[in-house]
Amino acid sequence: MFISTHLSQTNIARIGLICMILLGCSEACDYELTELHQAGTAVRTTARIDVTGMMCAHACGGKIKKELLEVQGVANAVIDFELDRDLNYAEVEFDPAQVQLDKLVAAVTGIAEGKLYGVESVQLTHFAKAANLP
Repeated sequence: MFISTHLSQTNIARIGLICMILLGCSEACDYELTELHQAGTAVRTTARIDVTGMMCAHACGGKIKKELLEVQGVANAVIDFELDRDLNYAEVEFDPAQVQLDKLVAAVTGIAEGKLYGVESVQLTHFAKAANLP
């Protein structure tokens, strides 16, 4: 079962405000945030982080993965890279009680003092048993 909400201009503005207030962004979030709730076999949260500037799987992807795994509360990070794709991404499983989303974004954008990688969008997915979905 998949639950998604149609995002109007008002909802996008609300998401930005939620990002700043609840997720701790010190500045206005400069990436698009989509939040989904999905049925799963275990309670967990993942973030698909769309990364700009990634040019290779091993050096770029390896550095991004290393930085994400060093964030306390991150359980796993996988880089999905294809050479001809405009945007590549990191899929990160984490505990939202231990780490805020802006820390994951900062782990990517902070590499090389912010000169290499950017984050265009984040898709946050909360998995729960079907009976516990909102």
